[in-house]
Amino acid sequence: MPRTDSEVRIAASVLDRLIDRELDVSREPPASRASSLRELKQAVRRDLEWLLNTRQCIDEIPDDLKELKKSVLVYGLPDFSQANVKSPSDQARLRRVIVEAIRNFEPRLSDVRVTIEPAREVERALHFRIDALLRVDPVSEPVTFDTTLHLYNGEYEVKGE
Repeated sequence: MPRTDSEVRIAASVLDRLIDRELDVSREPPASRASSLRELKQAVRRDLEWLLNTRQCIDEIPDDLKELKKSVLVYGLPDFSQANVKSPSDQARLRRVIVEAIRNFEPRLSDVRVTIEPAREVERALHFRIDALLRVDPVSEPVTFDTTLHLYNGEYEVKGE
């Protein structure tokens, strides 16, 4: 007999299972699907922020080393501190790099789209939206993360589900 929607549990990542947020509780009760989904979205948001705020160790990878393009050496984003974020070509490059990083290092998301919002004149930040499908059984869940690149310090801030 198939399980009902309320019986379907969403497994947390290994990292989230290792992190004990409540040290005084020896055994945690099973979470409902809704709370599991909410916690998963928050974990993905946190991990996206970590990914975007990590700088790659290597700039250029030879084409014949295809597997290296998905290794921890290229985890994160290249340094965009010298880029002109008002330039359409730099914005397009940033969008491509973010989509590629998420595809390579965040397997819980699929159909990733990054939309850069028009720049505001006085603000020293670039705003964009990350839309994707969160892979959960039985049906993928659409998610949106509002993201800001703070130009004064190069940090990405991810908000959302």
